[in-house]
Amino acid sequence: MKHTVLENTDPSSKVPLVSVIIPTYNRSRLLRLAIESVLAQTYPAIEIIVVDDGSTDDTAAMLEQYAGRLTYIRQANQGGTAARNAGLRAASGEYLTFLDHDDLMLPTKIERQVQMLNARPEIGLVHCRWHFIDQDGNRLDKIGVLPEGDVLKRLVCGCFLWSGGPLIRRQCLDKVGLFDEAIWSSDWDMWMRIAQAGYPFGCVQEPLGSYRILPDSTMSDVARTEQADVAILDKVFADPHLPADVATVKNQAYAIWRFWLSRRYYATGCWDAAQRNLAKALTLHPQLLKDHMEFLQTLCNEALDVRVADPFQFIDGVFGHLPPAAEAIRPYRSYLLSCTYAGLALRNYGFGGIAAAKRQLTTAITLYPALLEQPEDFARMLCAYAMRLPVSPHLYVMTVLQNLPAGARRLERVQSRVLSDVNIARAFEDHFTGHYDLAARRILSALRYRPSWLGNRGVVAVLMKSLGGLLSREQEVER
Repeated sequence: MKHTVLENTDPSSKVPLVSVIIPTYNRSRLLRLAIESVLAQTYPAIEIIVVDDGSTDDTAAMLEQYAGRLTYIRQANQGGTAARNAGLRAASGEYLTFLDHDDLMLPTKIERQVQMLNARPEIGLVHCRWHFIDQDGNRLDKIGVLPEGDVLKRLVCGCFLWSGGPLIRRQCLDKVGLFDEAIWSSDWDMWMRIAQAGYPFGCVQEPLGSYRILPDSTMSDVARTEQADVAILDKVFADPHLPADVATVKNQAYAIWRFWLSRRYYATGCWDAAQRNLAKALTLHPQLLKDHMEFLQTLCNEALDVRVADPFQFIDGVFGHLPPAAEAIRPYRSYLLSCTYAGLALRNYGFGGIAAAKRQLTTAITLYPALLEQPEDFARMLCAYAMRLPVSPHLYVMTVLQNLPAGARRLERVQSRVLSDVNIARAFEDHFTGHYDLAARRILSALRYRPSWLGNRGVVAVLMKSLGGLLSREQEVER
């Protein structure tokens, strides 16, 4: 049923029309917030298409308040992928994007992405970084710098795009076709098909949206995800035209996905499936266990993932149900627990839970006393949380180091290193977003703490480019 049509744009405008397609099912309250986030966009030429996939709540009644401001399509329940395709068929925009009914766009998202698509005609889509938010909209953390350019080799090893991130040229979708309604992970399949068609990806390296974590998220259906993801990889690697460099990572790609699936199964208590997938991962790519610390860090990151309800239950599940091929990590259980307690402490420092953070950090040191003597792991985690949490990074670092428990005061010595690393990380972000003056200043500040950064080619390259960009901007202002 097609309801009311809206174009949120000036008909005389020559800027490209952007179609925002929002599939929905029984989420009227969150849907309203998603719509409002699109209506708040700074970009002037937008049409909103809401596809109701057979909702039985008050979605239709709620949408009456937007009569004349959006297109409403109602269909019998067929699933989110079919709803996306229905929206695609109705869309008239030159550029298209999708927004799940529980996610949000930040106000400049479409404007920033259109600027990049207009400036770079060779790219097929522009994605972006994002924040994770909880069911009440509170920010949890944010995603770091993401791949761009020729991304296929990276993409087969993991889907790094948020489903609401990409703004896509219509010609890409005309070439690769609609979403595959037979596949559960249809968004990853779509990004893969666009990359296989030869389109480079662009990325606005700043958070432009919010991905909401809900208790009943579809991520809980791991078995269905496994079936879909393996089918997608099978299809990609069966392509006779697959670039040779991508074909060489076949075993690694399957192993990385099996490892990821195993962690999802551990998190949901499906022990047999978890063991099976971890065993397959290690058979396909034994190098996963070559570096025990890297392997354990991946497990720690999973335990601390905002989608994992109980990190210690996750760790208990892993060590209680290891396949034989992973027995080599068993002696490191205390180390993993220590890292997890330290991570929880760092999260609590960021959200004002100082007393809890001190207790958790004390427990981390009790489990792994070497944390005090070799604080590299703590320094790395502190820098990572400074860049991920919704806080001022420098203020956060100083808050942590000035509120250490009595038995952890020796960790204060990481201050110079962490502040230097934070400055470098922020410099890269500033450079990607065109703030060259800030990028240059942050690198110079980092060098005061750690001159050894001059031996890093990437840092030197960003410094030189930022200085060049700063000089060009100043010259333009003088003209």
